[in-house]
Amino acid sequence: MASPTVSIVIPTYNRVDTLARTLDSVLAQTVSQWEIVLIDDGSTDLTHELADRYARRLGDRFQYQYQRNAGASAARNAGIERARGAFIAFLDSDDEFLPHKLERQLKLFEARPVLGLVYSDYAYVDLHRQRVASVFDTLSPESRQVPHVRIDPTMCVCLRSLFDSLLRKYFVSTITGMVRRSVLNDIRWPVRVKYAEEWLFYLQVSRVCEAGFIDEPLCLHHHTAGSMSRTDKARNVRERYRTIRTMTELFPDLSRDQRRVVRDHRSEAVIQVAYDQARDGRWRDACKMLLRMWRREPSSRLALGLCRLVGSGMIETCWPDARRQTVRNNKTQSIKPVATNSFGHTPVPGREGVSLW
Repeated sequence: MASPTVSIVIPTYNRVDTLARTLDSVLAQTVSQWEIVLIDDGSTDLTHELADRYARRLGDRFQYQYQRNAGASAARNAGIERARGAFIAFLDSDDEFLPHKLERQLKLFEARPVLGLVYSDYAYVDLHRQRVASVFDTLSPESRQVPHVRIDPTMCVCLRSLFDSLLRKYFVSTITGMVRRSVLNDIRWPVRVKYAEEWLFYLQVSRVCEAGFIDEPLCLHHHTAGSMSRTDKARNVRERYRTIRTMTELFPDLSRDQRRVVRDHRSEAVIQVAYDQARDGRWRDACKMLLRMWRREPSSRLALGLCRLVGSGMIETCWPDARRQTVRNNKTQSIKPVATNSFGHTPVPGREGVSLW
């Protein structure tokens, strides 16, 4: 075929049970000028056999590359290098594109050729197999709060750089973004980051181009039982802190207000790590870490977190039974124990907060 309009980069690792569904969702698109770039990141299952079947069916519209396991970001970067399309979209091997995904985004690119990034709303299926129709309506209202103008009922163009809004909170999911190939240049997925890597990728993209979004669900994400992003919260918080540190390295020329936003993110992550340590009984380590961070970057958030932590530690030490409060039942006059936390445990937004990875 002639050069495709869109290259769809799909990293996969031992997902042969869901990969066919993912690939079929591309075949069901209402436009046909696409290619699939499947990067097998060291699978040990029968992924290569499935890839062979699709390669025979699709011919040169299907590229397959096997590489040693290096992580999803490295696989996506390998896909970018092989991509021939003028636009690049990303799809994970357990998710789906809805049929009008490519068509709707390409129409917005056509209507506004200056755009370099178009993202969209999406639906998801939770662990109980219940389908939620719109993330914009439920988990990510920030997506619509970006200053924008509508050029039709669902096609929106951001009025100013998406970067500032995305810096405050990440809401562009991996699978919803479509990027003009010409804006990538040296931009690639961060391979050293193991958590929220799409945040850093789309921040880099939004820094160098204008953006728009489709205000309708164009993808379907499937929650996966046992996913690390849902089962290891402590690890998630630590990785989030590393992601934010990487952010300061990627963008050393942030404005004063932008640096403050990043500093707040960093403080929240450190406070969360400290609270998790305290909950495990490591009060001294938690307080030392917060104090060390406050000396390095004084802030009211850290000071408040440290005070709450010290106060909670004193309660635990002096009155260990204080956490078991009693509530008198008005009807039976019986006493019931109520377990409470002695410190506020504020969740740090994670994968399940925006893109439900």
